[in-house]
Amino acid sequence: MPPSPSGFEFDDSLWPLLLIRFSGNPTLQELETYLAKRLEYMQRNEPHVLLYDTRNARMLSNPLAQRHVAWMKEHDALRRKTVVASAVVITSPIIRLTASTVLHFWPAKTPYHFCANLSEAVNWAAEWLSKTGYPQQANQVRQRFSSNPGWRGGP
Repeated sequence: MPPSPSGFEFDDSLWPLLLIRFSGNPTLQELETYLAKRLEYMQRNEPHVLLYDTRNARMLSNPLAQRHVAWMKEHDALRRKTVVASAVVITSPIIRLTASTVLHFWPAKTPYHFCANLSEAVNWAAEWLSKTGYPQQANQVRQRFSSNPGWRGGP
């Protein structure tokens, strides 16, 4: 599955795991498109585990980062209701520092884990799926990843 033009690619083929890939440096309109799509998933009112893949992402500009934080605050109650846990693949030291700083000032209300690689993130997310009553889906996640280490979506 090629990356979407928005710089954000959603893969819900293993729901209740939602894989979101970030790439490049999005515009404000692209960020708004991402936020609208993210809200659609939360409005399902179904618990889910997030796996963010930022390996190909660039740092958000300050106005975009502020917009993202404002959106998170606006939808905090729904996020806490629907997001079980979040695994975040971060290979950039600058992005990791920025994410840590944001979480220092605005702590996450659900478990999260920064991972050095996709394999670690998949295993962590699968554990959370198992812990929250989705052992079959956790096994599917592990199987999909083991058969396709690059995990570009699809069966």
